[in-house]
Amino acid sequence: MDVGIISNRYAKAIFQYGLECKAENRLREELSILSEQFRAVPMLNKVLDDPTVSSAKKMDVLTTAAGKEVSDAYRQVIRLIVKNGRARYMQSIALMYDEVYRKAKNRMIMKLFTTDPASAEAKKKLVELVHGNEKQVDFVAKTNKDLIGGFILEIEDRRLDASIRNQLNQLRLELIHPL
Repeated sequence: MDVGIISNRYAKAIFQYGLECKAENRLREELSILSEQFRAVPMLNKVLDDPTVSSAKKMDVLTTAAGKEVSDAYRQVIRLIVKNGRARYMQSIALMYDEVYRKAKNRMIMKLFTTDPASAEAKKKLVELVHGNEKQVDFVAKTNKDLIGGFILEIEDRRLDASIRNQLNQLRLELIHPL
């Protein structure tokens, strides 16, 4: 079976379970922390995919990776996933849960990358501009000196790259391959 299909089904089921026990927000936090741990510790996937590692150990690893105090709902979710032999899909499930959550809660992610920290006023104006869609906005601002200048704005799956680095790359391509 396809990883995307499995992850999507589990994410939807976890979200429904979270709604039933009023823990969907807490599950999002815990699964977000877990998702970050997968990026920070690449060996995590290898441990979960290893058939010689016991189910109890996999549950311990997933519990520890999600933070100090995890909810009972999270423990139940992990227990089910490990019991069903789907621990190797946990990273995809955690990422997919965030998508399911945002869609159900009518939220969107907006990311702004600049060379210097963005002002509070600029952040506020961007959120207000997009907030007209009647969606709640999760705003993330990051700095990236490699941009040289300008900015990159990502809203959901759309990207506006107005960075100097991008403009220089476009110029370089035009010089290499003139019309």
